[in-house]
Amino acid sequence: MDVVYLILIGVGFVCILISFFIKGKQTNESDSFELTRRTADKAEVDKKWQLLGKQIKQDKDYLFSQIEIVQGELLGEIHVLRKRIEQLESQEVSAKALQAPTIDVLDSPLMNNETQQMNEVDMLALRERYRRVFELHREGLSLDEIAKRMGAGRGEIDLIFALAARKERGTADA
Repeated sequence: MDVVYLILIGVGFVCILISFFIKGKQTNESDSFELTRRTADKAEVDKKWQLLGKQIKQDKDYLFSQIEIVQGELLGEIHVLRKRIEQLESQEVSAKALQAPTIDVLDSPLMNNETQQMNEVDMLALRERYRRVFELHREGLSLDEIAKRMGAGRGEIDLIFALAARKERGTADA
């Protein structure tokens, strides 16, 4: 009986050893299959990432081009609006300049003392404003900078210099 046990134990060990070898061969085959599948999956994933990256780059380039187009259009509109504002300011200043002397000339014989004093104060303020404009011009400031400092429009400053140039020409001819 002892021999039977020993034989059974020996056969059991042999079966266990054989099962390890057979299982080892099967795992090697399944490992190579798994490795191949993982490589294929990784290649697919890499390909998808590359496609996604290309798509994102194309979308980004398209959006940047659209932004540049819109920005150009807006800058054009801003330029047109600024020209229009300058034109309206110069028209307003010239309209005020044309209206102010005619009112003064027509009303001067009919004005009372109080109105004359108010006009003198306005004229003094206007002369002070003109003096300040010419002073800033002598300091070397551009017409835009003078307009900003004085809180006036560029058209008003242009008108002041145009009227001053006309007055200087009139005194030079005399």
